[in-house]
Amino acid sequence: MKKAEYKVISGTNGFPELEEKVSVLLSRGWKPVGGIGFNAGYPYQAMARVVNTSVESNKKPHTKIDNNSLKTQNTRQRMDELI
Repeated sequence: MKKAEYKVISGTNGFPELEEKVSVLLSRGWKPVGGIGFNAGYPYQAMARVVNTSVESNKKPHTKIDNNSLKTQNTRQRMDELI
């Protein structure tokens, strides 16, 4: 069975770091999706790939997303401060 994987990478120290990360992912079969985006002065690039999965890995239960995690709460607090 095939599965699509997707991730967004950023270059917190500018383009050289982003280029290095993109190069590493390209060598591992990832492809860039769309163009480079910017947020708060940082460049971002979406990457995707298709991988084959075994039947056993498809039977694993999905993990529950905890909407009350500390990271989620901190993000919500920062968003409220910006508004």
